[in-house]
Amino acid sequence: MTLSYRLLAFAALISLAGCASVRPQAAFSDVQETLDGRTDVRTVWRTGSEEDARADRAVDSLLAAPLTADAAVQVALLNNRRLQAVYEDVGVAQADLVQAGLLANPLVGAGIRFPLEGSEAPELRFSVAMSFLSVFNLPLRRAVARSAYEAARLRVAATVLRYEADTRAAFTRAQADAARLALQQTVVENTQASYRASLLLRQAGNVTAADLLAEQALFEQARLDLVSAEAQTAESRERLARMLGVFGERAALTLAGQIPPASADMQVPADLEAQAVEASLMLAASRQDIETLGRRLGLTNLTALIPDRESGAELERRDGRFELGPDVTVAIPLFDQGQGRLGRVRSELRRAQARYYALGVDVRSTARVLARRLAAAQATAVQYQTVVLPLRAELTQQTLLQYNAMQTGVFGLLNAQQMEVVANRRYLDRLADYWRTRTDVALLLAGGMPDVGTEALSMSEDGAADPMMGAEH
Repeated sequence: MTLSYRLLAFAALISLAGCASVRPQAAFSDVQETLDGRTDVRTVWRTGSEEDARADRAVDSLLAAPLTADAAVQVALLNNRRLQAVYEDVGVAQADLVQAGLLANPLVGAGIRFPLEGSEAPELRFSVAMSFLSVFNLPLRRAVARSAYEAARLRVAATVLRYEADTRAAFTRAQADAARLALQQTVVENTQASYRASLLLRQAGNVTAADLLAEQALFEQARLDLVSAEAQTAESRERLARMLGVFGERAALTLAGQIPPASADMQVPADLEAQAVEASLMLAASRQDIETLGRRLGLTNLTALIPDRESGAELERRDGRFELGPDVTVAIPLFDQGQGRLGRVRSELRRAQARYYALGVDVRSTARVLARRLAAAQATAVQYQTVVLPLRAELTQQTLLQYNAMQTGVFGLLNAQQMEVVANRRYLDRLADYWRTRTDVALLLAGGMPDVGTEALSMSEDGAADPMMGAEH
């Protein structure tokens, strides 16, 4: 092969290596593909395109009507900027993948030598060189970056599912707090009526001062509890607004409907633990971390054992004549034989393997915890629905009949009404727990990782080293 053909082949190689480009929407399409079958909610990555304006119009339309749980989730996935920031993780991983597929830039040199004596013409020297190792290990670098990209894609998808679940939980909490506030307002009305009745009876000399003070104390405590309920309701609505990513006028949310009753027929899957392990996106991402580090170990071994070599050609003019020849530069591994790099990657690999094992334990434990919680929450909520609340309502009704027949006093009636309100308030707490647990179970089955509030559960990947860190280009 002549020199001209070799130069043409080299130029073609350089051209092909530079054709790769970063395409964010292609990366996000991979995330959406991962989410298919796990959620029906639409996701949009805001990149300054026309799609952003369409997303804003959709958000405005959803917020204009009373908000449902499904609408709240859709607003959050379209509008929450923290989630949008998470989407950039897959963009960064895709950029790393593109970068890993690029050859190192060729090195071009030029020099001139002027004679110190005589009138000879200066010597000219031109050279071009390229790292031999960067060409040789290109497939390995791409394999490392591809594995890291897959892990990022899985983690971003898991985060989307977590945001969906957290938004549903925030919506349920806001609904429950609004209902509790209405009940507390009823408590205030009842205790106020009881206090006023006691005041009139005290003026007539029919109750003691201690009884009057006791009724007043109940009334004042109810008023204080109302202030707390108002604050709690405001906070839960603010948390929902944060999940939706709204503020100002948009944060004046109107919630639609009430919390649905618990279902007595819903059954926890008998193989919940096995299904959770199979579906877990975080476990899949952790496996990708291990694969990434395994590939990186191979790449580090290669670069440690094979010294880097720059190959090229040198064109030199000497005595008025041009001379062309090959030029090779080889690094001699006398001092740096990759000991530190190899030791680091091996430790990172063992750490990733240990975290994968621990995460598997956490997923299984979470499944068992949620199975027990859901069974208890379901039984409690259904008991309130079918027994406790009807019993309290019937007791209030019977007390009212006795009051109308002058067989009991006003205090007996007010006390029965008060106990019915307390039962309803406790029921709302249990119902909110039931729906939160159902949401967590759905998240687990979709491949996400719920927070069950157990200290032993997931260090997650906080503080974990990037599997691509230190990957040689």
